Amino acid sequence: MRYEQIQLADAASQFETIAEIVTAVRETKGLPPTDAMAALESFAKRGDTAALAWEGDRLIGCVCLGACHHFITDPDWVPLKVRMIRDGIDLAKVGCTHFVYLHPDYWGQGLTLALTDQVRRSNPKFTHTLLHGFATKELEDWAAGLDGAVEVGSRRRQAVFLRSISRAS
Repeated sequence: MRYEQIQLADAASQFETIAEIVTAVRETKGLPPTDAMAALESFAKRGDTAALAWEGDRLIGCVCLGACHHFITDPDWVPLKVRMIRDGIDLAKVGCTHFVYLHPDYWGQGLTLALTDQVRRSNPKFTHTLLHGFATKELEDWAAGLDGAVEVGSRRRQAVFLRSISRAS
């Protein structure tokens, strides 16, 4: 398995393949369809980074990383922002991993964690990442069990976790 850290805009030639992976995941999990192409284009325009997972020449997964201020603008984020600031966290240095998609043929091998760890280190300006807005309870439970995940509150009846980024590979 090979992982590539990249500016998402530089992966535009792969957006169609990523969209196919998104469709496969959402169909497998029984989730409603989404316009992956439009989402990827939007994320690329705002400067998100990404980690891509490759098996040989086959792209099998993608996770994006964006600045948390793109995600935490609603008023229901205020208590969580206050908590993080009181804990000494600089919100300008917090990223959010999102758009986590690994082809279903590769589930159950620990690759989602490896891919997520790669994307967390794809932008050196971030010192922490938020995990929130889980598509399934299974993903929320998975996030809760990650090394260093600290629950900083809840939003919309889901836990919100913060993790420090280690730069060691």
